[in-house]
Amino acid sequence: MPKEFERILVPVDGSEVAKKAAKKALALAQSLDTKVVVMHVINIDLYVYQTEIVKPSEIPLQELIQREAQSYLNEIVNLGEQMGITVSKKLVEGHPAEEIIQEAKKDDLIVIGCKGRTGLDRLLLGSVAENVARHASSPVMLVK
Repeated sequence: MPKEFERILVPVDGSEVAKKAAKKALALAQSLDTKVVVMHVINIDLYVYQTEIVKPSEIPLQELIQREAQSYLNEIVNLGEQMGITVSKKLVEGHPAEEIIQEAKKDDLIVIGCKGRTGLDRLLLGSVAENVARHASSPVMLVK
C-alpha cells in the first residue's frame, strides 16, 4: 500500500505554537513512517516590527537572524533524533506563506501552528497559517 504522505513539511518560527505543531508532526511522522522537513522562512521586513530590541553589535543583523533561525531548526531536528526520526532542515528567505506553499509538494502534509511570533493575533489565525491553508494544493493541518 502506498504511503498517504511522502513527507511532512513543518514551518517553524520559534513560537510555542510552532513547537507544539512540530511535536505533533513528529509524532505523526513516527506513526506513518514518513520523512519530515522542518522549514524556516526569513522575512526580514517582519523583524522591524518585533518587540525584542536587537542591541548593536559587531555581528550584522542578517547573521543574527540566520543564527536564530538555525536554532529553531536545530531544536526540531534534535527532538526528531530523540524520537528516532530523521528530520531535514530548510532555511530560505522570502514571504513565509509563499515559500511554504512553493516548498510543499502534492503528496506532502503541511503541519503549521495557527499563530506565530508576531503577537498581532488575528492579523497575522496567523496570516501565514491562514494563507497557507487557503492556497496550498497539499493538505494542511493547523495546530492551535
